[in-house]
Amino acid sequence: MPVNAHKAFVSRPSGYKFALNLSEKQEQTLRSARDDIRSEISSQFGSFAKSLGDQVLFEDRAPILARSFQTPKFRMQGSFSYHTCNQPAHVPPQEIDLDDGLFMPVSYFQKGGDRSPVIQSAAYFFIIERILAPLCDTKGWQLITDKPSCIRVKIDDTMHTDLALYSVPDADFQRILKDAQNRGVDLATELMMEDTAYRMLSHDEIMLAHRDEGWKKSDPRKLEDWFIDAVKEYGEQVRTVSRFLKGWKDFQWPEGRLASIALMAAVVSVFEKASAAIAGDRDDLALLRVAEDLPDFLANDIPNPVVEGERLDQGWSAEERSDFVTKARLLAERLADALTQTSDRAMAYEALQEQFGGRIPDDLTLYVPDAGLETKASELAAPAALTMGMLDRIDAEHSNDLAAVNKQGGGRYG
Repeated sequence: MPVNAHKAFVSRPSGYKFALNLSEKQEQTLRSARDDIRSEISSQFGSFAKSLGDQVLFEDRAPILARSFQTPKFRMQGSFSYHTCNQPAHVPPQEIDLDDGLFMPVSYFQKGGDRSPVIQSAAYFFIIERILAPLCDTKGWQLITDKPSCIRVKIDDTMHTDLALYSVPDADFQRILKDAQNRGVDLATELMMEDTAYRMLSHDEIMLAHRDEGWKKSDPRKLEDWFIDAVKEYGEQVRTVSRFLKGWKDFQWPEGRLASIALMAAVVSVFEKASAAIAGDRDDLALLRVAEDLPDFLANDIPNPVVEGERLDQGWSAEERSDFVTKARLLAERLADALTQTSDRAMAYEALQEQFGGRIPDDLTLYVPDAGLETKASELAAPAALTMGMLDRIDAEHSNDLAAVNKQGGGRYG
């Protein structure tokens, strides 16, 4: 008889999903640091930029009349924006990451057949780092300047913020300011770029500053829209299963190159082709369905869902890919063991704990023998018809196990 472990994953407050959540204090610390960083940049940017002088600040070939810029606006990105941020499994080396984007309105000019910002990307990094250095000293934070496409501020050993530096055409921004004024929004004095304004930015002229490659076309909205659209299309389960897989990844690899976005792509790909066969009220079976496809997904090229010609598995070595696939295969096997191959609640718990770690609850009352009469997951064999007497007998067989676990850990899970 299968085991229904849905409650072990989602019950409040003991379920795995809630064990992945950040504490209120952690969220507040990160958001407070983000706000301090934004405020410091906003107040200091103009004076620091002007102090550099034109030769350092602007591209040599930029027309004199086009050499202008405005104070950047901000927009949160990444897992905080997608609502997929998890508590790390191994601290250190893992850290909570808050991604923020700085969008600088600046003049563009024609360069090599393309339009490019008049400000040098290296100067952009230099300005922001000069502004943040005194703030980091005062706060006891660490400023990290060796990341190719962001500036990292390490708050403590458990968390950091990453600042990606973008440019947007100032003419575009002036149009957005005027639209905001017509809507009664004073965007000129706001630090954060509101959603309507953010959506109005030209899709092909947002540029990301890169330390080695200069300016690169990069629209962060595309990835966010892709994932949010998948959640809207297939339901909150897409986000939930993505968080479960990210938690599995963090437990299995304290360090490693398996990117969370690759796992999110795996989740979306399964829902795109099999959403009708995935039980909306069984997050454990939804996770199993995704895990069944995960080894093959990781074994092959993984195209970037929003950037044509790029891949999410770029840079993986053959050894790394083999390790990812091997552990993904074991995940699928152990999930099947827990959910479809046993009626023993303790065995189901142990199989899940092996894959996801100690944040899987050990309260065996959360693991329920399942007659499988309404199983909706695809490719799961239907068990033989069961009588209530058989269910009672199974419960009796495991009553001692349940009592023992509840004495030791039941109180922790409310």
